[in-house]
Amino acid sequence: MTTRSALRAAACVAASLLLFSLAHLGVQNCDDAAMLAYAGALWDRRTLAIPHMEWLDERVDIGRRGRDGQLYSKYGLGQPAAAALMYGAGVLSRPGGPPLIWAGYPIADSLAGGSLAQYTNVVLGALVVGVVVYAASEWHGSDVAWLAASALAAASPFWLAARGFGSEVGCSLGLLLATIAAERAVQRGSTLGLCASVAALGLAALFRPSALAYGAALLVWLWGRPTKTWVAAGAAFAAVVAALSAYNWVRYGSLLASGYGDGGSGFVPQLVGLAGYLVAPGRALAVFAPWTVLLVPWGLRALRNRSRLEMGILAGLVGFLAVHGAWREWEGGWAYGPRLLVPLLPVIALAIARDLASHAVLAGVLCAAGYALQVPTLAADPIVTHEIALNAGTTFRQLVWSVDRSIVAWQIRAAVDAGLHRWASGPGTAALVGFGCLAASWLRSSVLRRRREPVSAAVSG
Repeated sequence: MTTRSALRAAACVAASLLLFSLAHLGVQNCDDAAMLAYAGALWDRRTLAIPHMEWLDERVDIGRRGRDGQLYSKYGLGQPAAAALMYGAGVLSRPGGPPLIWAGYPIADSLAGGSLAQYTNVVLGALVVGVVVYAASEWHGSDVAWLAASALAAASPFWLAARGFGSEVGCSLGLLLATIAAERAVQRGSTLGLCASVAALGLAALFRPSALAYGAALLVWLWGRPTKTWVAAGAAFAAVVAALSAYNWVRYGSLLASGYGDGGSGFVPQLVGLAGYLVAPGRALAVFAPWTVLLVPWGLRALRNRSRLEMGILAGLVGFLAVHGAWREWEGGWAYGPRLLVPLLPVIALAIARDLASHAVLAGVLCAAGYALQVPTLAADPIVTHEIALNAGTTFRQLVWSVDRSIVAWQIRAAVDAGLHRWASGPGTAALVGFGCLAASWLRSSVLRRRREPVSAAVSG
């Protein structure tokens, strides 16, 4: 079973690499450019400082000055570190060469390195989908695994994130690994497994420190465990916090200074963010990944059965949602959908995988709707669409909350305006590959389930 699961995962990684590479976006905005410059600095100069990006910091808040007077990025170390590995591979494959220019300024010493580094999320995203397939095969069976992975890869905002350069994809890998490690720990009563779960949570926090909100799951997974398990997990969590604090100290000379907050960010007592994630046409999770509505029956079943693993996952999802809903900039900027909730999508896909297979017709409709919402992003960059909409007089609030002027409506118009010549290249191929993966996985899941039903009926009879 394990070998077959590994083969399925490898096949899925290969398919995902193709899917995410087509209509690749790479660096889309100032945040992405700052992180790519950070990656280049890590490889080229072995430093965390990015003084060559002061021109951008004067326009957009990308960090603040450290105790040595140099500019340091406010972003987590995870994405730049992962990108630095890709950057280094590009540099080694083509030494020398011109620098990477963005917005008229050099942001990295190597064009080859910077170009390859922009595919970091393609690799991370494919790895995430492969892990979902492997874990879902082990937890639920192969008939369930393919559908869960396809829903994630081609019918949710994860598709867009894996084609970009944001830190959400790497964060999602950490949360996914934390959940898988916890499953093994809960099933086997392993203290080491829970410590591994904490370590994976720390990995997620390196990409996005707010990922620690998922730590609410740990309290459920630890409930009723021996004192030594609490101590071990607590020590692991303390090590994670210490590592994040040390990162702050190296940059800013303070354990608590993260670099955020100078640009108006922060937490505020509000319910608008939570409401937006639930019902806003431009940010609701159920709008952009409709199949996630199956969280409702899954959550009710988890509470009824009192499954420690599932109740822990539920606590982690709620904690993550609550923290990000209280974030002043919960909208995630010029995002297409709930960008800040993307890290939860692989965990959700794994958790509700069996529900997707059990409600085959409904799942097919929901996944088709999710796919249809993602396809318009293939031919037109949502960042550019935001700029067009705002210049046309639509307000940012309307892009988030209205129906006829939402980012979805504008994105569909932009995709149509792109013309056939645009769709005839990468975007059209990506759309076909995504549809093929989704349709094939749904058909396979449905066929395998129908074959099992007569066998189950005969056995019960």
